[in-house]
Amino acid sequence: MPTARIAAGQTTAGQGWQAYGANGIYIDVDTTAARFTGTPVYVTSISSTGGSQWALVGPSAVYNVTATKFRVYVQWKDGSALTPATAQQYGWYINWIGYDNP
Repeated sequence: MPTARIAAGQTTAGQGWQAYGANGIYIDVDTTAARFTGTPVYVTSISSTGGSQWALVGPSAVYNVTATKFRVYVQWKDGSALTPATAQQYGWYINWIGYDNP
C-alpha cells in the first residue's frame, strides 16, 4: 500500500510566467521531483525579490492539478494590465506544498 507523501518547492524568481489575456498572467508549476503517485492537494503562496505581490489576486488558487504539475493565474486586484515582464521585474515566484495520499 502506498504511503502518504508531502513535498514542497518553489518556482524560479521572475521566470516561467506567461500572458493570459491583457490583464493576467499564469505559471505552470512543475512538481515532478516530488514523485507524487496520486493527485495531490497543493497549497500555494506568492513571494518576490522585489515586492508588489500584496496587490495580486489568485495566487492561492490552483488549476489543472496532476501528480506532476499545476497552474496558478494572477492579476492585479484593480484589474489593470499585467504582463510577464512585470513578474520578471518584481521577481515573483510561487511557493508550494503538496500532500498526496494515494
